[in-house]
Amino acid sequence: MIADPAVFDDEHLPRRLLHREAAVDYLSRAWEPALDGDQAHDVLIHGPSGVGKTSLARFTLQKLTTHADIYSAHVESLGKTTAGVVRSVLHDLPGSDPATNTPREDLCIELRERVDQPTIVILDEADDLPATDILDRLADVEGLSIVAICHDHEQWLSQLDNQLRRRLLLKELALDRFGVNELADILEARARRGLPSGVVTREQLETIADEVAGVARKGIQSLRQASLLAEERDHSEIGADDVADSYERAQRYILEQNLGSLPFHHQLLYELIRVGGGLKAGELHDRYEAVADDVYRGRGLTPISERSRRLKLSKLEDYELIEVEGKNRHREYIPSYACVKTSIEVNQII
Repeated sequence: MIADPAVFDDEHLPRRLLHREAAVDYLSRAWEPALDGDQAHDVLIHGPSGVGKTSLARFTLQKLTTHADIYSAHVESLGKTTAGVVRSVLHDLPGSDPATNTPREDLCIELRERVDQPTIVILDEADDLPATDILDRLADVEGLSIVAICHDHEQWLSQLDNQLRRRLLLKELALDRFGVNELADILEARARRGLPSGVVTREQLETIADEVAGVARKGIQSLRQASLLAEERDHSEIGADDVADSYERAQRYILEQNLGSLPFHHQLLYELIRVGGGLKAGELHDRYEAVADDVYRGRGLTPISERSRRLKLSKLEDYELIEVEGKNRHREYIPSYACVKTSIEVNQII
């Protein structure tokens, strides 16, 4: 039934970013100095998971690059070191692809030398970056502007020291969930391009938009799963039962994708919580320390501190992989969907 599967991919960029016109204009104005060869503003884009933060940045940058001669880079920064981020930026810039063993200081020097015109770097999943020195390093590069994408802007900003705040030409842009009719419009546009004509009704699209509470990614994936269910059931059109059964399949798909995109530290913490059926904070840290020597052996990684673990747990919550109840010492971490697993074996170790 799906005529064009790419339309339902997370990476797909539509021809128009419906109901984000004001956000596109705001971001375009922040980057307007690059049109004259000057340095653009830095931008912090924040909001809940699945509302289109990355799509907004990519769409607007694509639009800008058709009118200006600028460099750009898109970095999946979660779990990356300073050297890893700089190496990824250099990889996206023309004429540079440093070796994986290039020292950090040499990478930073090369970046300063390579940027000779306005450059915009999208730092996706940038929640942990203030805990590194990468933002200082990028601020050292004349002509380079960052777009940091995160969930909790207050936590992100609280980790910046005053000197770095002054160095960043920072503008903020908050994205929220769509209204039911707005998301139904977005789903309708996807359906026109990705499905045969007439297989889904506007009412069904509004039902999906309402059920997912205006979260675009959940709505798009629910429509995709409803289409797949209709095909599996040999329906000529998407039925009410296909829509009703699509949400759980879409949620599982999204959680599996989210979990798979996370670095090892996050996955280990998640797996301990999942296997434990939910753990209090103290229990989780005790189990982490009990298994750390075994599970980290041979991975080229080292166990992380309790403070770093808390940051990783916040990301698991942002991704709706876990739920958190209580506060401080009484905090308890509960798996949202226990059948979503990692490949890490902790049963025999615990």
